[in-house]
Amino acid sequence: MESTTLSEFPKVAEVLERYGREFIELYKINLVQSGRPASGRLAESLNYQVSIGTNVYAVDISLLDYWKYIESGTRPHWPPVSAIREWIKVKPVIPRPMANGKLPTESQLAFLIGRKISRVGTEGINDFERANQEIFSRMEMSLAEAVTEDLQRQVSIIFTDFEKR
Repeated sequence: MESTTLSEFPKVAEVLERYGREFIELYKINLVQSGRPASGRLAESLNYQVSIGTNVYAVDISLLDYWKYIESGTRPHWPPVSAIREWIKVKPVIPRPMANGKLPTESQLAFLIGRKISRVGTEGINDFERANQEIFSRMEMSLAEAVTEDLQRQVSIIFTDFEKR
């Protein structure tokens, strides 16, 4: 018996394609609402691909590596000052006057932010997981119906081939 491919399950493929598109749209919305995308590069990097492996159908999401730090947060650490400076420029961060009444320079502001991260880390936002749960709950029934329809089609093809023999 020949192996089946994703193209032989067109209804499942349609639902998974829609899942990928809707997930990316919702994740971008979640990022904006949580105030996390500084430069927009993370949202711009979002992409998906529907793929099939051995007995596995998947929607693979690709995005820049630093998403995991935004998603899960970090433990206390000294972040790279250059990254903080870039973040300050892009965000933009509005400094508050220091004890002496003067506004901190970009370098001082980067140090203060870095020191805070070195003490408490960063908090995660869980936008990825929330988007995934919401899209799954919306599409669970559609996926079940697609699987049923495609399997019924496959069974019909098998019986037709069997009857011809």
